[in-house]
Amino acid sequence: MIDLHIHTTCSDGTYTPEEVVELAKEKKLEVIAITDHDTIDGVKRGAKKAKELGIEFINGIELSTNYQGKEIHILGYFLNLDDEKLVNKLQELRNQRVTRTDKIIEQLKEYKIEITKEEVMKEVKGDLISRTHIASVLLKKGYVDTRKAAFRRYLGDTGAAYVPRRNFTPIDAVKMLKENGALAFIAHPKLIPWGEKKTFKLVDELKEIGLDGLETYYPSFREIDKIYYKKMCEKRGMIPSGGSDFHGGNRNNISLGIANVQNEVYEKMVERLNQNKIILKVKESQ
Repeated sequence: MIDLHIHTTCSDGTYTPEEVVELAKEKKLEVIAITDHDTIDGVKRGAKKAKELGIEFINGIELSTNYQGKEIHILGYFLNLDDEKLVNKLQELRNQRVTRTDKIIEQLKEYKIEITKEEVMKEVKGDLISRTHIASVLLKKGYVDTRKAAFRRYLGDTGAAYVPRRNFTPIDAVKMLKENGALAFIAHPKLIPWGEKKTFKLVDELKEIGLDGLETYYPSFREIDKIYYKKMCEKRGMIPSGGSDFHGGNRNNISLGIANVQNEVYEKMVERLNQNKIILKVKESQ
């Protein structure tokens, strides 16, 4: 059993990287990836603990992008953590999150919702601020009954106080990951709110620049969904990935390993990684 979609306190989860790895050991997971939003801060910590506990560990990330007014998440695996271009871009994205938070707080005032940046920062356990932290403040102050309601009413891309992130597209994200030498996948494709036709138009566009696959195994996907996305991968010569999208206490109904991802997914990813390296060497030699 493996889990390749996990969040920690370094983004918007409630378990530290070390605690996530310890929980994975309890769950008898063999391979895991920490994929925090727009940050690799927890990866080295998780890798160190995984080595101690004998768990195979993948350097991962989940990049938040904006495309035609919708948020598209791109998962990256087998990252080169020493890539300065990646590190610099992540710092830029981190700064943009702070600016975005300020704008959201200002827009919430139009709906007589008074929260402060200091209150939001108290919810942040790492260095990366997110809308989940704003949702937690809205919940604590009684403006909403659940975090899900906070996103539906105010923070989601159809919410009253939604502020789109600055222009960082899925194309930008996939290009950056491929230059890094990583694998790139579209996260939870069924959750993109604009229909399959438009989703696969984007998939085909991204495949041209190196998209490796789709997140096929996901907790909210039915078996028929998993079969469908697996076939869509096979049709395009791509591969599946999968994971729980674990956030700890921020998503109480999602437990580590719940997506029931089998080890063959990891094996196909390693095979693809090696294929990509061979292709890159051939191009460099030409």
